[in-house]
Amino acid sequence: MFQQKFLAKLAQAHQLSADQESVFLLRFGKDHEDREVASLLGISEEAYRKRMGEIYRKFNISGKGPGKNNRLLHIIQNHYDEEIDNLSNGFANVLSKPDSQNQRQLLNSSPDLDSPFDIEELVQQIRDRSQQIIQERCATMRVLDMSHPINLEEIYTGTDVFEKITSRRRLGISDLLATYHRRDRLGMSAIDENRVSSMQALTQHRKLMLLGKPGAGKTTLLKFTALKCAQGEIFSDAVPIFVTLRQYAGAEKQPHILEYIAQDFRNYDIGDELAIKHLLHHGRVVLFLDGLDEVRENDLHRVLEDLRKFSENYYHNRFVITSRLGTQEYIFEKFTEVEIANFQPLQISLFAQRWFVGNTGHIEMFLRKVEENRPIQELATNPLLLTLLCLVFDEYGDFPTNRSELYREGLDVLLKKWDAKRNIERHQIYKNLSMQRKEDLLSRVAYVTFQQGDYFFHQMDLERYITDYIRNLPKAHTDEESLQLDSEAIIKAIESQHGLFVERAQGVYSFSHLTFQEYLATRELVNNVSQENLLFLASKITDHRWQDVLRLAVGMMRSADELFLLMKAACDRLLAEDVQLQDLLQWVNQKANAVQIGEPIQSVRVFYLALGRAIAQSNPLNLANVMARALALDLDLCQNHNLNHELALDLAQAIENIDHENLELDLELDLSLALECAQEGASPLLAEALKELTASCPSDHDSDLSWQSWAEKLRQQAIVHHNIGQVWNLSNSQIEVLRQYCQANRLLVECLESDCYVRQSIRQEIEQNLLLPTKSQLTIRGADRRS
Repeated sequence: MFQQKFLAKLAQAHQLSADQESVFLLRFGKDHEDREVASLLGISEEAYRKRMGEIYRKFNISGKGPGKNNRLLHIIQNHYDEEIDNLSNGFANVLSKPDSQNQRQLLNSSPDLDSPFDIEELVQQIRDRSQQIIQERCATMRVLDMSHPINLEEIYTGTDVFEKITSRRRLGISDLLATYHRRDRLGMSAIDENRVSSMQALTQHRKLMLLGKPGAGKTTLLKFTALKCAQGEIFSDAVPIFVTLRQYAGAEKQPHILEYIAQDFRNYDIGDELAIKHLLHHGRVVLFLDGLDEVRENDLHRVLEDLRKFSENYYHNRFVITSRLGTQEYIFEKFTEVEIANFQPLQISLFAQRWFVGNTGHIEMFLRKVEENRPIQELATNPLLLTLLCLVFDEYGDFPTNRSELYREGLDVLLKKWDAKRNIERHQIYKNLSMQRKEDLLSRVAYVTFQQGDYFFHQMDLERYITDYIRNLPKAHTDEESLQLDSEAIIKAIESQHGLFVERAQGVYSFSHLTFQEYLATRELVNNVSQENLLFLASKITDHRWQDVLRLAVGMMRSADELFLLMKAACDRLLAEDVQLQDLLQWVNQKANAVQIGEPIQSVRVFYLALGRAIAQSNPLNLANVMARALALDLDLCQNHNLNHELALDLAQAIENIDHENLELDLELDLSLALECAQEGASPLLAEALKELTASCPSDHDSDLSWQSWAEKLRQQAIVHHNIGQVWNLSNSQIEVLRQYCQANRLLVECLESDCYVRQSIRQEIEQNLLLPTKSQLTIRGADRRS
């Protein structure tokens, strides 16, 4: 995220202690998750939260909730922007000083440049005259399905760059896996050790090659910088010249770049060729050359040679060239190459705030939806796809219920629309690969790699997958060498033209987003649906890696009846042979049937299964707290019909994830609630027992043995009077299988509630039989299923 030196300076300015500074540097320097920071420092999460609380206080941030973290990020970003502005101004002061003796000699040795022009006056004169054309070319943007242009300055969000090109790193797959974030999904954005702001790179390097994936924001950055130069906010003593290289390359009579610029100046009455040469010889020009990758193949050699000579002849000016990653290797020896980085969460947030400006509700809902859905969050790291997400959300007020529609549109943007909307016709490297076949090829590669668990794959393996596909196309080469060359060319084309393959290190590739790999893998399975594929998908219901594929599959299938039945059967098989776990489900069913409320009975089963899991996983040291909370929730449901799903699930998850001795439960409050419910209901014997237990409750100073004895008494009273608290004596392996069973059923319900097509009879059968023991399940006759 931010540089360590900068953060250390900021920590010192805000008087952070050594412990607070260590948290501060890890949290905002490496973009670690809270749990990761605590683990790296060897402290508890509670200690980490206390240190963060002190950091917020020293930055004058008050309040509660996740908003505090965002406010701190904004404060850090503001300080960082001030640093960059100071750097930029300092650089501009250096540039405005008189040129070197060599430059003066060069000007004096050029007779055709002997003129009465005062260079400062000329610079100001040309800047004033060219400002309107820079404004016209760079002040607005219109992409994808925008109905009208929007003001670039109002929407622009600062970008960062990598100082090292990722595809040139000498790393193996194991190295990549070790240096990429692993959260609930495999992140596809590298840890940003060499990440700097784009403005810093622009001010530090006089000759800069900006490389980036399709939609990374190369042109937007270039236009914004040219605009700010024209407005005098950066490089204020130089004249900005913006050239779209595709237009220059296709100009009539194929002029040299200097002739093309001179003609452009004459067309807009900005100046003549002599004035341009005067400026160039004094190093007072900033040339923004956009889209080298968009130059047609027939023109490319001529354009490269012209730009190379021009940049060498006028080397003391500033040059910024943009091009896509993965295109032909352009050799500009004097240029520094950087790679535009993906957006980070703060940049996504800033972009959304500027896009939906004035609509606070839209901003908050959009950011919440993005944060809640990791696949969408991955797409949002690409500025072009983030724009698509904003357009979709702006139109519907939400993302499509069927996520596959959104991913399909994102894929279309990269495969078809982005170039087509700008009238860019790229070289077709492999003529036999139509757009349909290209999608089929990508789907095949996605399925093969995802099935093997390969997020990263060697180029030679990728070539093999492509060769196996294209050998069956009409007019395909028959010899292996030609097929291999074709495969290599296709990889480069898909990388440079569509950005769907990304070279993460030398000879190591991945899909640009895990979201696209999952979507395309699902497309391959759905387009080739068979009983074998359906059984394979259903078998993955407990595999966390395949959950999003299953969610996509049910939405992409014309009818998901058979897949749902197979998924339900896979859930049931997890516990089918375990007598103890079947007894637990039987108890859950008994408790659910005993409660008469307006909620669906499967919802009541979820509630009691959560309580059963919590009690089953408790130990003698926390049994008192767990039993008191479970009994209070049970009585509240039976007496007041309050179905507290969240509290029940929180209790079960707390047992699994938190130190068993510190569940942060209020025993006194839970006992009081349980007693109140028992007194109000038809449980006088339980109420009397709870009174006695409350009166005899041990204190914090009593021994563990006293607490265990008291907790056991509470358990026995709960079993006798309310049928809750049974001892299940589950082993660790049984607890793990039970956890998988709960997660699999949760996924099954999520899929049922998604935008899928499934017959009503099948839907009802699955819902009625959720969380039931095998012998109690109701089934629909086979004849009914087939009807």
